[in-house]
Amino acid sequence: MSAGHLFLIILSSLGVIHGLFLSIFLWGYKAGNRVSNQIFSLLLLILSFRVGKSIFLEFTPNLDIKFIFIGLGTLMTIGPLFYLYTASCLDSTFQIRRKQLIHFIPSFLGILFGFWIDANDLETLPKILFFFLFITYYLHYLIYLVVSNSAISKKKKEGANEDVIKWLRLLLFGLLTIWFAYVLNLFDEQVPYVMGPLLYSLVAYLISFIAIQKGYLQKIDFAKYKTTPVTDEQMDVLYQKVEQLVIHNKQYRNTDLSLKSLSQEINISTQILSLVINKRSQMNFNAFVNNQRVKEALELLDNATYQNRKIASIAFEVGFNSISSFNAAFKKTMGKTPQQYRQALMK
Repeated sequence: MSAGHLFLIILSSLGVIHGLFLSIFLWGYKAGNRVSNQIFSLLLLILSFRVGKSIFLEFTPNLDIKFIFIGLGTLMTIGPLFYLYTASCLDSTFQIRRKQLIHFIPSFLGILFGFWIDANDLETLPKILFFFLFITYYLHYLIYLVVSNSAISKKKKEGANEDVIKWLRLLLFGLLTIWFAYVLNLFDEQVPYVMGPLLYSLVAYLISFIAIQKGYLQKIDFAKYKTTPVTDEQMDVLYQKVEQLVIHNKQYRNTDLSLKSLSQEINISTQILSLVINKRSQMNFNAFVNNQRVKEALELLDNATYQNRKIASIAFEVGFNSISSFNAAFKKTMGKTPQQYRQALMK
């Protein structure tokens, strides 16, 4: 083995070793959010295994085909783990539930396929099957990143902790960089396969450095939210303020209304405001605001003077920023779309 190969092995292995040690450390780490830390620990463990497989594939001749496809199967675990990690960081009521295991069914099937396949199958099975499998593995990964990013953006608008948002976006960027390196390798033979492990090492150390410097992991803690010292009397007073501003003053018509902007106006934290709305209305902030918008939309649809007004115009007037979000909120409340509701009125 040349000195160059040895150097690449050491450099690409640094990220794997770092990930394994960090995974062990986070599993028992008590600061911050314990559930989030343990999900992140599993994510790092799977990433280390997946990248470790790539190192063996690059530098070990005649690597068992089973090991290769088992590694590809675990690739479909990364997306769901990041999605659950995102949820655990952004939702104070998040808990691990059995129904969440459904996210890991594709990975389970992929790993089973890895145990089943052997070298002869590479010659006998149609090539299109393997093309389809590789597309499925990497598209599955990407879809979960897109869905997670959507959840992060939504919570940001609601006024979620900015440091938590920055941390999740940083992780998302790192996972997307690794995904891009592996996908590029699939379609361009000029890109060395070891590029994935090398990028992982770089990303792992860079993200770890930023996380330590900013103290991100310690900031993912909902203990204060769960034990917020707000009495029932205080909660009643605060909810009356919310009703006055959102309902009576019709701030729900403001498309830019967010948990953060409302909390600043009332001069309380977003955590306390969210708690008050959840406790008193039995709805989260978005559902509470949309419920008021739908109520006014119903009044306008029932009003004869609005009979010729376009539904989109009504949606924007009551505060929705898109017709699709209006349709979804209206149907959730009434069981039918605004158009179906209007047609029923005209019969």
